[in-house]
Amino acid sequence: MVSYAELHCHSNFSFLEGASHIEDLVLRARELGYEALALTDHDGLHGAMEFAQCARAWGLKPITGAEVTLANGHHLTVLCETQRGYANLCRLLSHAHLDHERGKPCVEPEVLAQHTEGLIALSGCRKGELPSLAAQGRYREAEEAARRYLQWFGPDSFFVELQNNLVHGGARRNHALADLAEHLGVGVVATGNVHYHVRERHRLQDVLVAIKHRTTLDASHRLRRENSEYYLKPPAEGAELFRDYPKAVANTLRVAERCYFELTRDLDYRFPDCPVPDGETPDSYLRKLCYREAEDRYGRITSKVRERLEEELALLERHGLAGFFLIHREILRLAYQVAEEVRGRPAHGPPGRGRARPSGRSSATSSGCPTSTPSPKTSSWAASSTRRWPRCPTSTWTSPATSARS
Repeated sequence: MVSYAELHCHSNFSFLEGASHIEDLVLRARELGYEALALTDHDGLHGAMEFAQCARAWGLKPITGAEVTLANGHHLTVLCETQRGYANLCRLLSHAHLDHERGKPCVEPEVLAQHTEGLIALSGCRKGELPSLAAQGRYREAEEAARRYLQWFGPDSFFVELQNNLVHGGARRNHALADLAEHLGVGVVATGNVHYHVRERHRLQDVLVAIKHRTTLDASHRLRRENSEYYLKPPAEGAELFRDYPKAVANTLRVAERCYFELTRDLDYRFPDCPVPDGETPDSYLRKLCYREAEDRYGRITSKVRERLEEELALLERHGLAGFFLIHREILRLAYQVAEEVRGRPAHGPPGRGRARPSGRSSATSSGCPTSTPSPKTSSWAASSTRRWPRCPTSTWTSPATSARS
């Protein structure tokens, strides 16, 4: 039986930090006998879907997470326990990037406090608030910080993270953190802070760090990691590094078991809905629009046109996309009106019009969405202000993260 699960791992999606591709990490984890692995890239979920799909294909349990940078510069490892937790992590990362200067994402304390449900927090690497304070001997401040995290996440969803990469001061820091956790009655958990899948990749990681700081390998010595111990170790070796903290090792499996959210299975997209006339459904109203505009476009509806329309409408109904197409039509109508105001009549298309996908071109064109070569008749109809359509408020859109919360 595997005695250890890795809960802190970076891929190449931790830009200029992680030195291994997701496929390398997953395949190496399966080769070593891991049953679960967490991906915790810096301030983003860029590789989360690829990781979940790859892990699922190879029979490895994927745990979605991120290493979040806080406003005070410290790091915090966050794992998604539930679908609601994934929604909250998306919210946190959105705030981190949108509310701050580009390239310097961070999460404010009040924002973090509002988005903790469904998340499990680990106190982070040595750049985490607790490890940093403990390493400096500021134990009272470390205790205050730990109590703050406990208040936000709850006693069952906050763990003090221990790391042992055989660096100077690491043993003393772990001892201080373990004492703090025992004093507060908080669980401890072991992690490896993995940045590459095999030891040999540490050379590439050194190069990435030098590039990140725009310097040479020789000049980046103090910026690089002290040794090559940040690779994905066999579970038995990972557990052996924490033989003095058996509860920390056991908790890796408990946390991994609790994180049952899986991105490929539990992420339920709900596409936008749109108000339609009384007695109509989005599907029936889209069908009516398509047939009416197909007749305008082609003059008459031939069996070939009808067959294509029915095929595409059936596909849209199966995937619940009627509301999406109706709102898309609303946006395009508005674009035509703007084009008319800017360029005057006749408007031959909205500014920056795109291309419809070939698989949905007939229904897209018939509902008023332009293709790569819209006919003058279609463009004229779409630009006309004599027609009226039900307004679809944009507030009906529900993002994946919001859907996950509902």
